[in-house]
Amino acid sequence: MFADTGWEAPETYEYLNTLETMLGIKIHRVERPGGTMIEAIRERAGFPSRRIRWCTKELKVLPIIAFHEMIRLRDDTDTVSVVGIRRDESQARADAKSFEFNHESNWYTWRPLIHWTIPDVLAIHHKHGIPINPLYRKGFGRVGCMPCIMANKTDIRLVAKHYPGRINTIRELEQFSVAERVRRNALEPGRYAHKGGTFFLAGKRNPGEVTPIDRVVAWSKTKRGGKLPLIDETPDSGCFRWGFCDAPTGEEPEPIPAASLVRRTETRFERVARLIGAHLNESDE
Repeated sequence: MFADTGWEAPETYEYLNTLETMLGIKIHRVERPGGTMIEAIRERAGFPSRRIRWCTKELKVLPIIAFHEMIRLRDDTDTVSVVGIRRDESQARADAKSFEFNHESNWYTWRPLIHWTIPDVLAIHHKHGIPINPLYRKGFGRVGCMPCIMANKTDIRLVAKHYPGRINTIRELEQFSVAERVRRNALEPGRYAHKGGTFFLAGKRNPGEVTPIDRVVAWSKTKRGGKLPLIDETPDSGCFRWGFCDAPTGEEPEPIPAASLVRRTETRFERVARLIGAHLNESDE
């Protein structure tokens, strides 16, 4: 299942088709009933922000909940959300559990890859001949929304380089936001606190501080302080991080034996499967 925000890179949609063909599976696309990210921004005359990330809830969480509910009602069964997140992806995911019941959404969540590392992920792709998302080869560290409102400096620079059309879209939406809020405030005085409109990227330290996308792109091409061109990517970022570019030393990481990876994976799956069975039995009682 794929929560389609309508804000993804073209390669991600192509990659979904590739996975369906190579794995012989059906990937169900679920969407926000009211439309895509662009339509949601136009409805609000504003972008989501670091403080109010309505995009995640409306474009992903709610459509996913509806999909689970449809299956539960159709098949009269419990559902399990199998998620591929890993603890070393971010601080927010560092304490994620491998298996739990989500009372708010009313389903079980299983994270079988929670202990995996990047070399583990690359090794399993290589073993089964499955390509990785092409965006990683372009240097992106993540392949979600293109770009996300939480995007870092490198992400913005890469989007501007490879997808100038998306930058143009953001600029047009910013201009629309400014004009539309003026119009709506004239009809309903005081409707918007930020009368001048909102912009794609809000300040990290001061969420109320906003910057037009063109200034953000210019900043993304500078070093810290915003004065000098960016240096080349460091070995822990982008394609270096994923092992798709040669490090400055020319050394390559030692590959992980595929056999040992498979043994670990099978053991972990078996253990978590027993946990699922135990939880289901407890719920029946």
